Parts: sequence; structure tokens; C-alpha cells
Amino acid sequence: MQEDLRTAGVKRRSFVAGALGITAAAGSSGLLSGCSSTEASAGASPESLSAPPVELGPKKPGINYPPGYIGPVAREQRAIVTEPVTFTLVVPQNLTVGDWSKNAFTRWMEQQTGIKIQFRQVAGNGDDPETMTKVNAMMAAGDIPDAFLGITFTRSQLYLYGTQNLFVDLTPYLGKYAPNLGQAMKDYPEARKLMVSPDKGIYSFPDFNDCYHCRASNGRTFLNTEWLRKVGLAVPKTTDEFREVLLAFKKAELGGRGKTIPFAGYKDAPLDTYFMNAFLYNPGDPWLVVNDGKVEANYVKDEWREALKYLRGLYADGLLNKDIFTADQDQMNRYGNSPGAPVIGGARGYYWGSFLTIDQTDPNARWHQYATIPPLEGPGGTRYAAWNHLKVGLEVSTLVVTRRCKRPDLLVRWADFQMDLEAVLRSYAGPEFRWSVKGDKGINGKQAIYGFDATWNSDATKGKTWDQYGVMYRSGDFRLAERVNPQKATFESPLYEQTRDQLFPYKQPVEMEFPPVTLEADQAAQDAEIGLNLKGEVTTSLAKFVTGKLDPSDDGHWRDYKDRIGRIGLQPYLEIQQAAYETYQG
Repeated sequence: MQEDLRTAGVKRRSFVAGALGITAAAGSSGLLSGCSSTEASAGASPESLSAPPVELGPKKPGINYPPGYIGPVAREQRAIVTEPVTFTLVVPQNLTVGDWSKNAFTRWMEQQTGIKIQFRQVAGNGDDPETMTKVNAMMAAGDIPDAFLGITFTRSQLYLYGTQNLFVDLTPYLGKYAPNLGQAMKDYPEARKLMVSPDKGIYSFPDFNDCYHCRASNGRTFLNTEWLRKVGLAVPKTTDEFREVLLAFKKAELGGRGKTIPFAGYKDAPLDTYFMNAFLYNPGDPWLVVNDGKVEANYVKDEWREALKYLRGLYADGLLNKDIFTADQDQMNRYGNSPGAPVIGGARGYYWGSFLTIDQTDPNARWHQYATIPPLEGPGGTRYAAWNHLKVGLEVSTLVVTRRCKRPDLLVRWADFQMDLEAVLRSYAGPEFRWSVKGDKGINGKQAIYGFDATWNSDATKGKTWDQYGVMYRSGDFRLAERVNPQKATFESPLYEQTRDQLFPYKQPVEMEFPPVTLEADQAAQDAEIGLNLKGEVTTSLAKFVTGKLDPSDDGHWRDYKDRIGRIGLQPYLEIQQAAYETYQG
């Protein structure tokens, strides 16, 4: 199962401004300077809502589900149309997918549903600025398709374009023509709240992906258990014990020849998401938390300063790699994959592959030495594993239907078809999957449902899957029901088990987490500008405080830092977030 570990890319919030720049330029004349009001309002034909409702078909026999299973089910499905119907979709370019029109899953979907898709590919991976620049230019020129697939619009963009009558409100269609989605929303009752815009419209067909270990991956931290054994110390529970462990690693010179790095990190795996949680709850960028209904920024609090002092001490004593704020993934891999003996005692990473190569064929491979450790308890007794309750599990913009589409009902049925269990497996991993037999064990030790003959995203699956760009329903139970081969164990089971045992028990209450909110157009533009500048100041100052260019113990340095934050616009930024939070809460 793919690990969804690509968390170090561009944050969606950072390119909201790119889309909204068009709005600012268009002014009161509207968003689509190249699209007339007649074109923008061209919607569904009358038959779109006259077709009879669609019901779930019977389950296919011979598939073994574990007791209490919640997730996608393989059902008997019929073709959606008897006469071929063609829609035009804009999709991102992708090496795994290849030519969308010739892809094996594309052909399978056409055979199963009767619906043919003409694909228009745009450069980028679907959620980067390059993609959105091209998509926004396309929409501004009125050159829009029937729908977008795999293009990551933010909630604010969906709301903006929806209220401008460019995107179709799918609310009337979902109840009648999306029974699989309806079941998923019963399984995940919080999903509707995340899907609905402030005007109560639903402007996209979502994708469910409840990745258990992803909920804590932003703060995951590893220690070398072999090194712990050699220095005679246990897994540290407190910040003081952690420091003692790193000092012991350094003194013992376990890496040899002066190469020992007690603890390593790199620029794409921030330190603060682990260490600050020993002093205050810290979810990471954009560092917003909710305290009794009030939205706050934790990087100006006294506890943040105390955490900086702690990190400064680790760095000053040579316990962190000197390039911890500048090293890239390649440099991190050089540390982790050093020839001979390991040179790093611990690392901040999303999984083992963040700092070394994972060899799943060798039971003695180096990655087995490193284990996830629990969050540390700070001097004040604080101990959190920042747990992503809300922002993992639902991608709101997987399929977005535009007002060009004359039959939104058929596209909704086409999307819902993909949430069937067999379709999910084919979309995600290609035809190289097998149903499990009774007694096969999944990642969580329960009955497995399926297994793969080819590794996800390998050469064997190229041109056969839609990678992760299709509409899928991957519940938590579904992900954990992948068959584990005892003779060829992967990192899936230990990643699940270590998340369950070391991180889940310390998760923060859900009410502390700032939710994914939707901003009005003027709010979003201001949010993007201020938020980007705040991020730059926080990350730059963090590095300076830790490396000694600024002194966190110096009252003047700390006061100057807070003054810079204030001048950037922290107060209006928080006011925007507070208003959006209250709208989200209803």
C-alpha cells in the first residue's frame, strides 16, 4: 500500500494567491474575462435529474472481509449508459499513469461504464503552482472542460468558483446517483462538514483515504535501537533523557572515525513538529491551534521559546547535524546509507525511507535498527503526538464538474463507480491484485481482503493505474486489510504497529486542532500574503535561534522576533482564521 509520504511538497495554502490573483485582476466584471455569462451559466440539461435513483448492487461472492469491516465493498455493477457518452476531463501529467487515454484502468472503466473520456493533460502533479497557473489561465480564457480530475483546488477556490457559477453544486446529484459515496459518508459522518462550502453547496466529488500512520507522520522520530543497547540506555521518555541518550551516542562514537551524528534531520522534515510538542501542542505549519474556541499562533508563546532553548542546547553540544536546516533528501540519504556502520543515532522523518534506503528483501537491512519513539515529556509535563484528526482522510476536490457539463448526473455516477472495492484496487495498483483466502493476515493482524503481485508505483504498474488521482474510497480498515506475506515482510506492519503503540496514545484532543477552513475571496488573498510572510519569518528565525545566530535566552532577541511577527500582520491573520473557524463550526 502506498504510504502517502509526499508531505514535504508545496502546501496548498501557499498557492491560493495564484488563483485569486485572477479575481483581483478581473475586478467587478467577474472571474472569467474570456467567458460570457451565458457560457458560465450553461448547466445541466433537464434529464440530468430525471433519471431514477441508483441503488447499491449485491455484494460479489467469494471475498473475505474481516469482522466489523468498514470500507469499500465489491458489488455487482452495471454499465452506466447503453449508448457511448463522451466527456472531456483535464488531468495532471503523471509518469505512472502515462498516456491517460491508453492507460489500462482507463480502458477498464470505459468497458465497465460505457462512458468514454477525452483527456487533456496539464503539466505538474496536480497540486503544485505550475499546474494551478495553467488551470487558472484556462478558466480565465473560458477554455474549460466538462470536469477536472486530480487537480487540487483548495476549499476556498471551490467556494469562489462555485459561487461564480463555474463549478456545479453536486448536492442534488449525490443523494440520487452516488450510493457508494453515500455509504462512505455514513461510515465517516464528519465528511459532509468538510465537503460543504459556506453557502451549503458541494462543488466537488471527494476522495477518501484514511491513512492511519499518516495522521502522525508529521512528527515521527526514530532512534537506533542497536545504539541504545550498546550504550545501555532505554528509549527516552523525557527531554532530559533524550539529551542523555544523544550525549551517550556522541561519547561512544558509534559511527566511528569521528562521523557520528547523534541525531539527524533535514529541511523537509521540520524539527518543531516533534520537539515543540514536549512544551506545547504544535501541529506544524501554519502553527495554528484552538484554545477554548480561540484560534492562536503557538510560535509567539513562552513555551515555544523554552523549546527553542532546548533545541539550541542540543545543537550547541554537537548533537544535531550542522546542516539540519539546509540538508536535502539526498544529503539525508547519504547520512543514512553511509557505507560500513551507521553514522546516525536518530532521525526526524516521515518513515524510514526519509533517511535511508529500505531493503524489504533483507531481514537484517539497516532500517530495522530504527524504531519510532514516543513523544517526549517536557519540564512542565506536556507530552503530545500531534495527531491529524481532520486533515487526513478526505481530499475534497478529486472530481470537479463545471457548468460546461450537460449531464452532471452521469459524471457523478462515473465517479461513484470508482468507489467500488475492485475499482479502487485497479485504480490504485492495477490488475495485479489477488483476493485473499481465509486465514490470510492483513497489516493489522486481522483477515486480509486483498494482496498485490506488483509493488505499488513500480515499473510493473506503469500505464496500468491512475496512481492516486482517481476517485477512491480507502478507509482505514481497507488500508489495513492488505495481505502481509510472512516470507517477504514490508515496512507496513511495523509502521502501523509503531504508530498505534508509540504515538496514538499521546494524541491531542480533536478540539485543539485547527480544522481545514474555507475563506472568502478577500480573506483568502490576505491569508495567502500574510501567511507566506509569517511562514518565512517563523522558519528563518527558528533556524537562527537553534544555530546560535539569535539567542532564545536573550530577552531582546525574543522581543525583536515577536515584533517582526506583529509587523507582518499576525493580528489580522488570526482574525481571518477566527472568522473562518467560526463559520466551519456553524
